[in-house]
Amino acid sequence: MGTFHVKFTIRNPANPERSLHLEGLVDSGAHFTQVPMTLLEQIGLIPFGTRRVQYADGTVISKPVASAEIQIGDEVTPTVILCGGPSDLILLGAFTLEGLNLGVDPVRKTLVPLIAPQA
Repeated sequence: MGTFHVKFTIRNPANPERSLHLEGLVDSGAHFTQVPMTLLEQIGLIPFGTRRVQYADGTVISKPVASAEIQIGDEVTPTVILCGGPSDLILLGAFTLEGLNLGVDPVRKTLVPLIAPQA
């Protein structure tokens, strides 16, 4: 699958006026969205815990996580954000995409609206 970037807004759910407009790599193979901690601190987000994550090379580490809202277009969802290091890429992961009911169109390199299945 080809990679592409999208613009999105990340917001502090406790203080929605505090937000940033970012651009991140769409990575449906990553579970969580990742944003460098230095950016999260700018909008007052603080970690609430940690999550163990595994990288493509098999490395497993624990990273701090924070709660945020993500908006793409008219769609908004609460989500868990991995607090990345200063050199970590901004990634938009599968958990956030599912919350937004958005899927990946790898041919057009765009996000497309989905209808969520419900049993």
